[in-house]
Amino acid sequence: MSDSLSYYLHKIERLRVDRTRDLPAPHKPLLLLAVLDLIERGEIGDNRVEVSPLLVETYLNYWKNIPTGQPRLYNPFPRLRTSGFWHLHARAGQESALAATRSFQSVAHLRRLVAYASLDPELFMLLQRPEAREVVRQTLIGTHLSHYESIIKNATSENHLINGAAQKLRRAALSGKNEGVPTSTARSAAFRQEIMRLYNYTCAACRLRIITPEGRSAVDAAHIIPYSESHDDGIGNGLALCKLHHWALDAGLVTLNDRYRLLVSNAFEERGHAALLLRSLDAKPILLPRQKPFFPSLHAVRWHRAHRFQP
Repeated sequence: MSDSLSYYLHKIERLRVDRTRDLPAPHKPLLLLAVLDLIERGEIGDNRVEVSPLLVETYLNYWKNIPTGQPRLYNPFPRLRTSGFWHLHARAGQESALAATRSFQSVAHLRRLVAYASLDPELFMLLQRPEAREVVRQTLIGTHLSHYESIIKNATSENHLINGAAQKLRRAALSGKNEGVPTSTARSAAFRQEIMRLYNYTCAACRLRIITPEGRSAVDAAHIIPYSESHDDGIGNGLALCKLHHWALDAGLVTLNDRYRLLVSNAFEERGHAALLLRSLDAKPILLPRQKPFFPSLHAVRWHRAHRFQP
């Protein structure tokens, strides 16, 4: 083991965590486990740990079976500064505000002041090596999370399966081939993760983007051809939609034309503020991913128009 890795393992073992309750608070170790996962899958590639919905989702996946406390990522993210290897970088013009802030009220508050965190460059380079990541992971679990060891190991295995399925879904979309990903809970989670990420957690129809104080999103990953009909979790069969527009798609009240513009049915009645009405979306283009291979497939769009849409 290198001297530099031993140095950082010592710092991790001495990580300051809240011990005012019966068990050590798991917030900081779980956040670091989430960072390790995102480094492993290539989502953190340049030593910039942003407060992204994907980081929040990965962190919350570790928390979901923890029987105590509240996750609140906006607490451990800034407090990891006391580790000596985690550094906050203020948004332009927010340097003084960040320096004066001792606590945060929400993920949104944190994002307003903090552009990203970085690790010591030497530690970040070490974490590019799978064997070093695994030693750090086991040190975090063994030192700070031993009471939750089985829960954490199950969550780690689940994250690895989801990440593997997500990579296959991306490769399939980029190659234009329907690469087989066996039906599983991991594949369904990977579909949701990839669709939400590609649309930046924003409704493709109305551009609504809501992130709760805990960092959760208000939009869904919707299947264009219902999964019950297609068993297709491919990226081309997905759209990120808010609850209303997901329901409207499933009900056949909205669909897409071949130019990715919305078509709205005439077969229903609606009343309310004009800006909120479904018919206000008619002929408007949807939000699309940045890369064309990840656009909704025209096969799925045409199927929905023929079999679900009510003109």
